[in-house]
Order: sequence, then C-alpha cells, then structure tokens
Amino acid sequence: MGRVAQCPSTMKILFAYIIVTVLLVLICTEPNQVEAQVEPAYPPRYEVKALREIAAELGKKDWNFSENPCNNKSSWFTPPPLHGSPAVNNSTVTCNCSFTNGECHIDGMYVLNGDKKIDDLDGVLPRSLGKLSYIKTLHLYMNYLKGTIPHEWAALKLETVTLAMNRLSGPIPSYLGNITTLKYLSIENNLFSGTIPPEFGRLVNLENLTLNANYLTGKFPSSLANLSNLKELRISSNNFTGKMPDIFRSWKQLEKLEIQASGFEGPIPSSLALLHNLVELRISDLPGEGSTFPNLKNMNNMYRLMLGGCNISGSIPDYVWEFSRLQIL
Repeated sequence: MGRVAQCPSTMKILFAYIIVTVLLVLICTEPNQVEAQVEPAYPPRYEVKALREIAAELGKKDWNFSENPCNNKSSWFTPPPLHGSPAVNNSTVTCNCSFTNGECHIDGMYVLNGDKKIDDLDGVLPRSLGKLSYIKTLHLYMNYLKGTIPHEWAALKLETVTLAMNRLSGPIPSYLGNITTLKYLSIENNLFSGTIPPEFGRLVNLENLTLNANYLTGKFPSSLANLSNLKELRISSNNFTGKMPDIFRSWKQLEKLEIQASGFEGPIPSSLALLHNLVELRISDLPGEGSTFPNLKNMNNMYRLMLGGCNISGSIPDYVWEFSRLQIL
C-alpha cells in the first residue's frame, strides 16, 4: 500500500492557524485604536454657558465657542514652552475627563499675558466662575483686571488661585476663608488695602500664601497660627503695624519666609529658631527694638539668607559659614 501524502493537510491547518491568530490580534487591538481616536466629550451645556459669561466679564475675546473647550486645541489651549522654560503667555482651559460616565468637566483656567502678545484682560473677576463647580485651578495673572474677588467663589473647591499683577482693590474679602480646600493663594502686586482677614485661619490646607506689594495695614492675625501646613509666606512691601508676628511655633513645615519692608517693627522673634526646614529667609527694614543674630543653627539646608536693616547686634555665628547650600548672604 502506498503512502498517504500529509503536506496538503498540514498546510491547511497552518493557514487556518494564521488566519485565526490575525483575527484575534485585530479583535484585541481594534477597540484601543478606536478609543485613541475618540475626541473628548463636550463639557455640560451649563458649563459652556458659564464660559461665555466668564469671557464677557473678563473681556476675553479669543475663545472659539464653535470648538470643544476640552479638546486641547486652538483657542482653548496654549502648548507648553519648549525645553522646560517658564511660560510667558498662556490661554488654556483644562478639563477632567476621567469620570466613569464619560463626562468632561472644566477643572482649570490659565490666562497669563507676560509679553502682551495676547489681549490684555481689562474686565473684572468673573462671578460666573462660581457656576464651574469642578474647577480647582485658576491663574489670572499679569493682566488689568479690576474690582475685588466675587462672593460666588466662596462656594467652590478651589485649590490654587493666582491673581497676581492685576489692579484688584478694596479689602481682601473675609469669605475667602470659606474656601478651605485652598493650598496656594497669590494676590501680590495688586491694590488691596485693609487688614488680613482673621478668617484666613480656617485655611488649614494652605501651603503657600503670597501677599507682597499691596497696601495692607494693621496687625498680623493670630488666627494664622492655625496654618500648620504652611510652607511659604511672603508679605513684603505692605504697611502693617506692630511688632513682627511671633507665631512661628506652629509653622514647623515652613520653608520660605519673606518679610521685607512690611511695616512691622523689631525684634526678630526667638521662635524663628523652631523653623528647621527653612531654606530661604528674607527679613529687612525692621525699625524699633533690635535683637541679636537669630538662632539658625539647625537650618542646614538654607540657601538664601538676607537680614538687612533689622538692628541686629553682634557677629555672624560661625555655623552659618558651614551651610553647604548657602548661595546668598
């Protein structure tokens, strides 16, 4: 009996195996490819309507409402600068599209006009921002915005607010103390007057507070001792009264402290010695009672130290010259 040929049968099996494998690969990869091409969802209509109102209040004219604000394109997005250099201009709206129901919500707004290549905003801070209940980050700096901070913002869960270098005026609103989610607040280089609201003591999550270059007066509220998470405080170039505040005992995490030409009088409080995490210390123009050189012995990571016009007596301690990171003295 002759042999039965096996080759044609083997070839058929091999061909079928290849076909099945290719189909499985296509089935597994096709959803991911389709998903990658899907545009993000539009934010809800009420958020788009709020954006229109915000644009009118700010005086912003270049947002294109025929496009999706969440698509990271055109008028809603400014590409980051190359090589990690700092942004000079920025006009960006960001969205959070990670919700399980597929929705996108506006969670950030950035309008920076550093070199005046985009239109300056010459309107007011928008009340309609209060309608964006998911927003966490707001940067509206280096513009010409007027007025004060709207009450409607107090109901938001903002974490970062930068309003520096505008023309905002009047007292700092006490209802800012209701935004207890705040971690970063910068309102420097404006025209704010009056005292720091004692209600700021409620901002227990605050890590950075910058109030430089305003017209603030009065004493430093003792309630700010509650800010135990504070890492950076800058209150220079104001018109405060009284002695330099002695509330450092609860600010154990403080890394940067700037109190220059603030209006406060000396002496430098001895409790400054408790701030072992300080890397930057700038104190100047403290008239009145003098003091000895502050005890900085345990601040081994200090890289910037400026003490001028503080009526300090005595010599600079030897340990200061052993600070290996010190660059400016």
